[in-house]
Amino acid sequence: MASQSPPERGPTPPPGQPGPGAEPIMGSETPEPPWPSGAIGRDEPQWPTEAPWTAGPGPAPSRALPTYGPPESGDVLSADVVSRDRGPHDGPSPPSIPAQAAWWGVPGILAGYALAVVGATIGEALSGSATGPVTTLFSEMGLWAGMLGTVIFVSRRYGSASLSRDFGLGIRRTDILWGFAAVAAALIVTQVVVFAFAGTKFAGTNDQIITQQKGHEVGLVILTVIVELGAPFFEELFFRGFLRTALQAKFGPGGAVWLQAAFFGFAHAGESKTAAGNVTVVLALFLVGVILGYTAKLTRRLGAGMLAHCLFNLVAVASVL
Repeated sequence: MASQSPPERGPTPPPGQPGPGAEPIMGSETPEPPWPSGAIGRDEPQWPTEAPWTAGPGPAPSRALPTYGPPESGDVLSADVVSRDRGPHDGPSPPSIPAQAAWWGVPGILAGYALAVVGATIGEALSGSATGPVTTLFSEMGLWAGMLGTVIFVSRRYGSASLSRDFGLGIRRTDILWGFAAVAAALIVTQVVVFAFAGTKFAGTNDQIITQQKGHEVGLVILTVIVELGAPFFEELFFRGFLRTALQAKFGPGGAVWLQAAFFGFAHAGESKTAAGNVTVVLALFLVGVILGYTAKLTRRLGAGMLAHCLFNLVAVASVL
């Protein structure tokens, strides 16, 4: 009888699985479906310890989350977009001028006074008058050069080299209302100070620079340009812009406002006709500096303070004439 070869066997089935050609297991012998862990028929199946979708970190997103408003510089949320969304007084990003930068105000203002002396000498040589408008203009230009040079130097060394971003140089339409409110408050506090020292030896004013030009139309025009345009711009940029910004890194926003106002007041010492009269001048301008400082702090810009400063000087000129 011919021998029969054994049937070919297929691949070995996994444990617990019927092989090919095996008869199905009937009844209670039907195998249980495999558990997720691969075990079959265990009393305590081994489920995964965590869901598959949390088993490991997924791929990093290829881009940042999109914005939900009108894009300003692309369609992704950037730090610049967030920094510009600052509420009703949105302005430039908070500057990062360190407190040590405030020390540069000392050589800066000294250089300004030195340049003012040089300018006054040149103006007197040209006009032949030590108190004339040309001499005053050259003197003020020297002082402003020292202030502006300090601000630019600090901005380039410690900031972004942008006077708008570092010190809030700019103006908006809403600053007009802020400017009128600030000048109203400044006029009130100065009148209170004047009234408090009226009739005493401490009463004084610093308006002689204007009274000296009565009857001289050219001189009045030059001085009007000085007090209405030059002083508001350069003084606000130096005191409320540079100095307040640098001081707030150490003394906080409120402390910086009061400190820069003190420097602003003492910067006008010596402008009264009498030494004792400087008490009224310094105190009144100190309070004006506080008001303008808080105006810059609230608006995050210098435009409103410059407008208020301009209007304040305009009232002073009109009251003398």
